[in-house]
Amino acid sequence: MIVGHYNFALVALSVAIAIVASYTALDLANRVRENFGNPRKAWLWLTTGALAMGAGIWSMHFIGMLAFSLPIPMAYNWPLTILSLIIAVVVSALALFILRTPKVPLVMLAAGATLMGLGISAMHYTGMLAMQMFPPIHYDATLFIASVLIAILASVAALWIVIALRRNRSHLAVLAKLGSATVMGFAIAGMHYTGMAAAQFAPGSVCLAARAAGLGGSTLALIVGCLATAILGVTLILSTLDGHFAKRNALLAQSLQIAKDAADAALQKNRAITLELQTAQSQLLSAARKAGMAEIASNVLHNVGNVLNSVSVSAGLIGSRIRESKVSGVLQSIELMNTHAADIGPFMMNDPKGSRLLPYLTTLAPILIAERAELIDESAALLRSVEHIKEIVALQQSYAGGGATVVAEEVDVNALLEDALRINAESMTRHQIAVTRLFPVIPHLLLDKHLVLQILVNLIANADQALQPVTERPRRLTVRVTLEAGTERSRLRICIEDNGEGIAPENLAHLFEHGFTTRASGHGFGLHSGALAARALSGTLQGQNNTAGPGALFTLELPARLVVAAAA
Repeated sequence: MIVGHYNFALVALSVAIAIVASYTALDLANRVRENFGNPRKAWLWLTTGALAMGAGIWSMHFIGMLAFSLPIPMAYNWPLTILSLIIAVVVSALALFILRTPKVPLVMLAAGATLMGLGISAMHYTGMLAMQMFPPIHYDATLFIASVLIAILASVAALWIVIALRRNRSHLAVLAKLGSATVMGFAIAGMHYTGMAAAQFAPGSVCLAARAAGLGGSTLALIVGCLATAILGVTLILSTLDGHFAKRNALLAQSLQIAKDAADAALQKNRAITLELQTAQSQLLSAARKAGMAEIASNVLHNVGNVLNSVSVSAGLIGSRIRESKVSGVLQSIELMNTHAADIGPFMMNDPKGSRLLPYLTTLAPILIAERAELIDESAALLRSVEHIKEIVALQQSYAGGGATVVAEEVDVNALLEDALRINAESMTRHQIAVTRLFPVIPHLLLDKHLVLQILVNLIANADQALQPVTERPRRLTVRVTLEAGTERSRLRICIEDNGEGIAPENLAHLFEHGFTTRASGHGFGLHSGALAARALSGTLQGQNNTAGPGALFTLELPARLVVAAAA
């Protein structure tokens, strides 16, 4: 019997490729399973994975065979070698097909592993047949059966490991996969070299494939090894990238769904909306308008609350003065005089009580006059506070209307600015903010006064907030209005400028984003709704730091049409 020997460098290369192929197989199985809901992508990965995985397993076997040499010229018939490659690809496709579903029944796992083991054995012995030995190779029955059993057991282990690794979501998953690939790689190599050990070559054997100039040589083994490693590496990289992008897309889809659910819930609380595309724009404008009106109402309620504090103080003082009034002494004096009406003269002259009555009334008179003056003053203050509340509420009611679309009407811009300042007046007065009005004489314009007021109230309220922390300089707010008249359309520009704390550079790009705020009590919707309203009016809203000093400058620019007086 002819005895062969091995090139151990090529043996090591074959085992290494078996491990890499096993690792790639584990990764590809996950790709196929994770795309189970997308049949087109799942079949694409199954096909790609079968080719790459089959090429890897076949390369291990082919290099392992090239590592074996006999003391005769050796080569391999290329059609049979290609057939063994096809068998490897089919076996790999079978494995990935079994693992495509999230759950694999035990019966399917056992049947699939058996078919895989038989397929791997068929690949191996087809490759051995490609040597075309004469006389034919004789196989030791025990080792032959052992090699087939090893192939089946290796297939069972491979499928079980893939299923087990699905449950491993820890940071050690990569190490677990690498360890499993090593076990699988050695199992596949064990089958191959057991099968090679089963082969017995008769004395005087001749390799007919060598005479037909078949495939062979260490150089070919290295080329096959490099190509197989490259294919497996590229496939593994693509699989990893696909998994990364799939995970990122899943997270993005989840975030978008959460955001959508939150937005839907918020919209449902405010008003019922429909999904027709024809009404989407009007619904957005309506939401922005309502948000703006809510902002105005919030300022109005805040101002009313502060004025109610003054009302409460005035009412308390009036009540206290009435309870402590000396009027009761007058009543007692009158009652005493009525009792002695018949002898009032002698009573006032001779009676001790009567003689003290006149000095008492003389002293009481100026006290009652002072009390009356104080009560009159407090009553006037109370009436002023009540009138102030009525004015604020009336102002809010005058702007409470407005439909879902932009409605242009005749607007006195300067009066509109005064209304916005008045809504914020109490807070600015309390914080000692001086207001400079640079209002030129501007003709009435056609504007949506509700949306414009919404924007102005937000801007002035923000300026008020920005000025509150300032202590080292007088607080100042400047409101500037300019109108650039055009032939067909004019441009209205309203600037709200403060000398407050300014805007941090890193926040400039986020000023108008929904939810962005730098205040602990802020909700991040004021400037966002203002920007939406400006866009609905075909205008712009911009914010920046002052160039000539501290503070910020917000500029609202709107297209506006002049009101043309009707001909007499």
